[in-house]
Amino acid sequence: MLKEWSDVYSIGIPEIDEQHRCFFAASHRLYNEILDRKGKEAVEGAVSFMREYAERHFSTEEAFMTEHGYPDLKDHLQQHAAFFRRLDILEQELQMFGPTQDLAERALDITQDWLIDHIADEDMLYSLHIKSGNAA
Repeated sequence: MLKEWSDVYSIGIPEIDEQHRCFFAASHRLYNEILDRKGKEAVEGAVSFMREYAERHFSTEEAFMTEHGYPDLKDHLQQHAAFFRRLDILEQELQMFGPTQDLAERALDITQDWLIDHIADEDMLYSLHIKSGNAA
């Protein structure tokens, strides 16, 4: 089931919450294109968007965590690197095999896994750290 944005995913940092909302919206566009059997055509745009989004968003997050002395920054950076590795594999397959419906569906799976696991769990941790007054 495709997840909808809700305030449950809000970490209370407006700039980052807005970026997360945009990622949810992009995920929904890809999902609708897959349902309409247009996923094959949409996959190139989806993969490109994911890379551009991740580069901009991760940069924002990392600067924010550094500014506030987040103690688990190193682990968080490793998770960002893992996302890029998954994205690299999608891009390689896209170059080798071209856009396919299967690749579109896997791109959607990656976005949904990322949205739910990373935002709801990991991003919430640094938000709580900052809100607790433990920030540098």
